[in-house]
Amino acid sequence: MNEATENPVRRPELLTVLCILTFIGSGMSLLSNMLFFAAINPIKQALEKKSTFLFMGTELNFDFLLDLSPMFFLFQAILLSVSLLGAIQMWNLRKTGFHLYTFSQILLLIIPKLFISTLPFPFLEMLISSVFVYLYSRNLAYLK
Repeated sequence: MNEATENPVRRPELLTVLCILTFIGSGMSLLSNMLFFAAINPIKQALEKKSTFLFMGTELNFDFLLDLSPMFFLFQAILLSVSLLGAIQMWNLRKTGFHLYTFSQILLLIIPKLFISTLPFPFLEMLISSVFVYLYSRNLAYLK
């Protein structure tokens, strides 16, 4: 027997947890962006009638969606797909997955500002992405 079959490389627990969280978060975001891309016109029509909604005692305003291009949701969906592909590759212990994931996370922070100029700086999104990239980078030694 050769050494590779005797001592198979095991995925570290942290990497497993990070990948699962990415599968859930990026997967749900991908589905919602695909839905918005496919149904943006009916959504805009509904918002033209009433663009504010009461949620738990707080009035939410969705006027920004009226001017938003469907291409925003398409770009988001593409980048989320790349993020998922990166996580799948890291799940399979491939280093290129880390680079795909990191690249997509950087662009996912930039794209919204290009389409929604009034958007505030994404502190929370940047913090979450930075933590995930950092934690994924701690597992680079296990990736080929």
